[in-house]
Amino acid sequence: MNTNLIYASVLGAFCALTACSEAPSNADAMEQKVDNAMEDLRAGKDDMSRELRDLREDLAVELTKAEERLKDPALTAEERTEWEAVKADVNEQIARLDANLNDVESATAETWNDVKAGTKQTTDDVGNWFQRQAEKIDKKTDADKDNDGH
Repeated sequence: MNTNLIYASVLGAFCALTACSEAPSNADAMEQKVDNAMEDLRAGKDDMSRELRDLREDLAVELTKAEERLKDPALTAEERTEWEAVKADVNEQIARLDANLNDVESATAETWNDVKAGTKQTTDDVGNWFQRQAEKIDKKTDADKDNDGH
């Protein structure tokens, strides 16, 4: 009976020692997972922010072009109306990008997937906006500068 008691005590001590030695490694592993997730979030936010800022810079160039054209006193009323519409459209696209940039910068781990999806949609839309502008120019000039057939 004493031997069973000794075996039980040794077994209990062994289990306690094993549990204590594994606890820090579990905590370390969990901390590493959290650190990796946070780093992935930061990297994703940085990439999205960079893409939004690049698109915004391209739109700023378009806005400057529109504003310069509107300064031309030789513009007809129809041309002025068209350039004012372009300027308003560019300002609308810039506002969308600014709102998304704000969302990206304030996103948390819990909201990141939704923000990322919304931002992807916006960047696609703005990219398509540039494509539509090229198509409008092609149609007006019969130039087909992008060689897409129209």
